[in-house]
Amino acid sequence: MVCESPATDPVSSTSQANVFNGRDEAISESQLTSFTAELSRQTGLAFPNYESLHAFSVRNYRAFWKCFVNWLPGFEMIEGTTAICVGDECETAYFFPDLKLNYADKLLDLSVASAGEPAVTACFADGTRWALTRGELRDRVARLAQALSDLGIVEGDCVVAVMRNDVMAVIAALSVAAIGATLATSSTEMGSPALLERFSQLSPRLLIAHTATRPFDNGVPVATKLTELAAKLPTLVGVIGLDDECLLLDTALPSFSARALMERVDASVFVWKRFAFNHPLFILFSSGTTGKPKCIVHGAGGTLLEHLKEHRLHCDLRAGERMYFHTSCAWMMWNWQLSALASGTEVITFDGSIATVDILWRLVADLRVTVFGTSPTYLKMCEQAGLVPSERFDLSHLRTILSTGAVLYDSQFFWVRDNVKSLPLCSISGGTDILGCFVLGNPNLPIIAGESQSKSLALGVQSWTNGHEADGVGQLVCINPFPSRPLGFVDDPSGARFHSAYFGANPGVWTQGDFIEMTPAGGARLHGRTDGVLNVRGVNVGPAEIYRVLDKITAIREALAVQLDVERRDGPIDDSASRFSDQRIVLLITLREGEVLTGELRKQIRTNLARGASIAHVPDIILAVAALPTTHSGKLSEIAAREAINGLAVTNAAALRNPHCLQAIKEAINQYQTEPVVPSSCVSLENVEAYLQTVWERVFGFAPIATDDNFFELGGDSLLAVSMLADLAETTGHDLPLSTLSSAPTIAALGALLRADSPGILSPVLVLLRSGVGNPIFIVHGASGTVMGCWTLAQALHTSRPVYGLQALGLDGLQNPQQRIEHMAATYIEAMRSVQRAGPYALAGYSLGGLVAIEIAQQLHRVGELIELLCLLDTYVHERRLPWVAWAEFQLGYARRQYGALRDLSSSQKIAYLRDKWTAAADRVRLRLGHPARRTDPAVAGLDVPPVLMRVRESMRLAMSVYRPLRYNGGPIIYVRAQRFEDRGDPLPVWRRVAACGLTIIRVQGSHTEMMSAPHVHEVAMALGSLAAISSD
Repeated sequence: MVCESPATDPVSSTSQANVFNGRDEAISESQLTSFTAELSRQTGLAFPNYESLHAFSVRNYRAFWKCFVNWLPGFEMIEGTTAICVGDECETAYFFPDLKLNYADKLLDLSVASAGEPAVTACFADGTRWALTRGELRDRVARLAQALSDLGIVEGDCVVAVMRNDVMAVIAALSVAAIGATLATSSTEMGSPALLERFSQLSPRLLIAHTATRPFDNGVPVATKLTELAAKLPTLVGVIGLDDECLLLDTALPSFSARALMERVDASVFVWKRFAFNHPLFILFSSGTTGKPKCIVHGAGGTLLEHLKEHRLHCDLRAGERMYFHTSCAWMMWNWQLSALASGTEVITFDGSIATVDILWRLVADLRVTVFGTSPTYLKMCEQAGLVPSERFDLSHLRTILSTGAVLYDSQFFWVRDNVKSLPLCSISGGTDILGCFVLGNPNLPIIAGESQSKSLALGVQSWTNGHEADGVGQLVCINPFPSRPLGFVDDPSGARFHSAYFGANPGVWTQGDFIEMTPAGGARLHGRTDGVLNVRGVNVGPAEIYRVLDKITAIREALAVQLDVERRDGPIDDSASRFSDQRIVLLITLREGEVLTGELRKQIRTNLARGASIAHVPDIILAVAALPTTHSGKLSEIAAREAINGLAVTNAAALRNPHCLQAIKEAINQYQTEPVVPSSCVSLENVEAYLQTVWERVFGFAPIATDDNFFELGGDSLLAVSMLADLAETTGHDLPLSTLSSAPTIAALGALLRADSPGILSPVLVLLRSGVGNPIFIVHGASGTVMGCWTLAQALHTSRPVYGLQALGLDGLQNPQQRIEHMAATYIEAMRSVQRAGPYALAGYSLGGLVAIEIAQQLHRVGELIELLCLLDTYVHERRLPWVAWAEFQLGYARRQYGALRDLSSSQKIAYLRDKWTAAADRVRLRLGHPARRTDPAVAGLDVPPVLMRVRESMRLAMSVYRPLRYNGGPIIYVRAQRFEDRGDPLPVWRRVAACGLTIIRVQGSHTEMMSAPHVHEVAMALGSLAAISSD
């Protein structure tokens, strides 16, 4: 019997995580409900839930878009004559080739909202406002559009704009769109080098700009920057100023005032011409932190349809509502907000700085904003300031908050609920790349803390790993064609750069460059950018997981976790020594006013990360700096910080609004590396705890450390343990086994051992990981041989029973490691009987430890002992133990991967590659014959693993190669399965054959290594703990 089930999600399954439920009346009246009913009527299909609706929209995207266009007011589509989508490949398909439209005309369609309805209200820092109705806005757009035509600007021309977020920016943008020209915008705070990097690639014909200085401006005056910019854009034929003041540029180019141009023209003269559905509308720019910014061209029709879908169906925007999104003209959310006019919604703009923390809430209250768009950073700023907006402002009109720009953490959902009001807080995420959202809100679904409510309709968003859908965190991809896919990059006629950026990693599907995790509730959690992943000592660490924990530490304002690569040498320091890179995590933080990075705060950071994430997430170095590098769109730049930390030249400082902070970061890391930590003064062995405190402070790199601080919660691992115990052995003469720190993880406990007469009598294989009552649970080590990697799991288990770890002989360097699973099992059984004389026994084994656990169960069963629990935690077998069909499937996949790897290599690279594979094959033969491999295990190659640990690991590798699992009749087997290794054979066919009394498969999220760290370890603990509790009843 085999049964499979997912582990219960420890977050989504709790009622506390549900922070908002919509009213039945609101759900029944939502536009999403209305559209779903229309789609059901047209297709004859029922859509009982959002999951079924989304699945249909992806599978039958043509039918979806056809129905949506017909459902929208003002879109004419002749039945049977208009193609919906030409092509089936995401990279090349295009939509509605027969439709024509005018983007600006659609936004100002008076059939959606009448001419007298409000269209835009501009708010200024001095408290003044300027409001226009839809009729007035349409009139001004027509006037300026006609003036642009009179100046010779035509369809297809490129217009660049440097603008503040006000009503004139709205008029200018819609005027450019109205004549079919293409617009690229930026903000006035951007420096002239950054502006030039972007606009010089476009050969623009016209520059539109705000040129007057404002009291809140910083740095070089706007007019000076624009004068320099205009001088270096040789294709310009003129400049148009948007301020009331006269144009302040010192330029020989023809210059005009937008207001003067509008006054000279009669709006009725302008003809609202229609253009091809996806004619170039906007050019947006990548951040530029890795080189010159990419110029991404977006089509009018795709942009408009995507925004209408998101606004009407996902945000439920309607005529008569007001939207304010805190943005600038340099960010895609400005374009996104602009399109809200197409839904009849009034757009609120604000030109000013965040002079006080409550300024945006005041705007929301005073303007009776319905939908407020903000960022996690602003929400955290309000929380840290102790602001309670609901007590200070009338927010009765506010119905929804949208948040984007960074990961929105669980705690922020609760802060909004408790301090603003009970309302939908929607975490939305997409990108400049698609000028829209992949995941966002949903008026018909509950709000769950930490999650985006739903995947965007007609976008096949999935989490992918190694070319297929992942169970947990993976790359965000979209598997089907969609209208808002950009037209391409500027100056990329072959499309090669565009293909490389979005389709090179996973051919045929769009790859966004973000990490995403789909949740059981149908939502999604974002885990940051894929280019920010830290690879530290062979473990991949997502910075977003670090930030999620740090968000709860009130002293920290912002944080960036980056990787420091330290070049080291393997062997003597001479030219013959091989070099390798030792990776470390550096945590850069900015602190709230009045806070200081003390030893206590360092300890809090390390402890919280060890408890809330894992030991791998604990930074090696923590530095407080005045500022962190920020792009012009307001996002922190991990790439720039990483380059500064590693002493590299920053690729593109012009992409940052504060490049000066990089020098301070370089100085901070240099100072840290040259000034050692000053440890506690007492090093006398007469006071053991003081001496140990000195050792710990030196190893961990900060002071003070208290006697009750936990080694693992400070970020200790097996490598640090080896270093620390070697120091103790040399100084005290006590040669303690590696297991010592698992059972005595504090200075106080370790000091008690050192003061004892015979501290070395600890069992070399049996380690108490957690005290309790009743029969213990035994957890067998993984491939490293140590149980330190199981410490987090032991602490997370939902059981009152004691938990022991079983670890390999040889970790103390005094005994030879065992090289047969059968021998390990016999040794471990003897140790187990020292704390539990007879069964029933509860066994679990992680990775290779699962092989040892099942062999222990076999040997115990043969002598009549009962096994109450046998749990294998993602245990693989050697591929030659697979059934023939599974073995053939693995070999075929292996051959395909090797061919794919070889295909793009040069001749010399192919020779080196094949030589490496030949060496690996020879090692596999040696292992099958029972001899150690000649080459280091690739899993730890290049890592600074101490020789004693390497010998144990190589013995484990040999033991796995020769072990054959036999059919087990002692009871059922529980198999906890993580995401599959692509380069390993699927072990389930073996375990199905071995489990004579039944196999239960529990699937958890995360990879093989991630499953033993937060948050995934809690799923494993819940499964293992509940099974152990049931078994003991």
